[in-house]
Amino acid sequence: MAVAPRRLLDFARMSTPSEPAAAASSLRPPDRARPGRWLALFAVALFLRGGYAWIASGPGTVPYSDPAHYDEIAWNLARGEGYALGSGTNVRPTAYRPPALPWITSLVYRAAGHRYDLAVLLQAVIGATVPLLVVALGAALFGAGVGWLAGWLAAFHPLIVFFSGHLLTENLFTALILLALLLGVRWVSAPRGGLALATGIAWGLASLARPLALLLPVVLVLWGWSALGRAAGARGRAAQVGLLILGLVLAVGPWTLRNARVFDAFVPVSTNSGRVLLEGYNPRSWDDPALRGGGAIDVTAEPYATLIALPEVEADRRARAEAIRFARSRAGELPHIALARLARFWRWSAEGGGTGAWQREGSLPRRIAARIDPVRVWSLVVFPLALWGVFLILRSPPRGYRSLPLLVMAYFSLLAMVFWGGLRPRAPIEPLIVLVAAAGAADLHRRLRVRAP
Repeated sequence: MAVAPRRLLDFARMSTPSEPAAAASSLRPPDRARPGRWLALFAVALFLRGGYAWIASGPGTVPYSDPAHYDEIAWNLARGEGYALGSGTNVRPTAYRPPALPWITSLVYRAAGHRYDLAVLLQAVIGATVPLLVVALGAALFGAGVGWLAGWLAAFHPLIVFFSGHLLTENLFTALILLALLLGVRWVSAPRGGLALATGIAWGLASLARPLALLLPVVLVLWGWSALGRAAGARGRAAQVGLLILGLVLAVGPWTLRNARVFDAFVPVSTNSGRVLLEGYNPRSWDDPALRGGGAIDVTAEPYATLIALPEVEADRRARAEAIRFARSRAGELPHIALARLARFWRWSAEGGGTGAWQREGSLPRRIAARIDPVRVWSLVVFPLALWGVFLILRSPPRGYRSLPLLVMAYFSLLAMVFWGGLRPRAPIEPLIVLVAAAGAADLHRRLRVRAP
């Protein structure tokens, strides 16, 4: 009967260094002498993502909705029109979409012409790096065994594969978040000025993919505050945090200055935050039971049709004001809506609707999704393991070192309660859910081996 407590303690000690020097040694990339293992994981992940993109979209696919915006901006960049929407004589500078994804896509268009299929293939390549980053982060926090298990799970994760096959920010944002977290863990474990600066730059790049990351460094600093103080002292810690902030500013600052020059307004990343807020604060997303807690808005109805037609900085400002006005008018419902958003954020089923429509009509993935929900099947297997992993992290001392994935999950859950819930907002933390599930699975496997006769 003493096996369980002892195993919990073993789990806690699995890769939770007590000294910064030991932590630094545990954060070296695992299996550096076996590059074939990394290449195999990348190849499988790329095959799945590239294959999905080809089957779901195929050559000749015309983007629409969000992908159409990113495609249009990227093509304007590639042909020298600047960061702009529109075509011909109707080209106009924009900051409606964050710049990271269009800029990377424009490099493909500049080299190969306006080939949307190649832009999607680039997404598959970026997505194939996600399992590798999961391995590295998992090895840093839980040990190489858990890291590799999580990496292979991430390679086959249906939701991560899905977002790797479309021109959407979720894919790039997920990869950049994982990179920033990995650098952040290494920085906290062995503080160095260059690493602090690099971590800040990584967070800045993630913010240029999606502005939601702008406040995430606060979570990282709070998580590592004590460890930084022990390793660098109070003054050294302040200097380290200052360098991280400097890196963030160096990455985001030039884009913010560009927006100030173009729009004569303070726009840190994009002019879309008010619209995103309004998508969660309107009668449709509150009163329709099927849409409750989601981000849904009828842009053909007033006052939204007139509002959205305004110049984008003014539209963003008015959208935010309208969302706040609506929230105040129905303040008594806010707690119920927040819970509905949280439930939608953590749902175990696919959303359908617009996300399903991104798949080509009649394609194999769309036919499969009509018969069976891959997200539900995946969730039924992975989420119980993730819950066990969460339990272990909360129970095992010291809790702080490996609690980072839980803190990041909590951060995105809070954002969902403020804005709106869904699988798209949850996509960036799917690798972290997989990582925690792998930790839970590894512990259960050890328990079964101990109990086996």
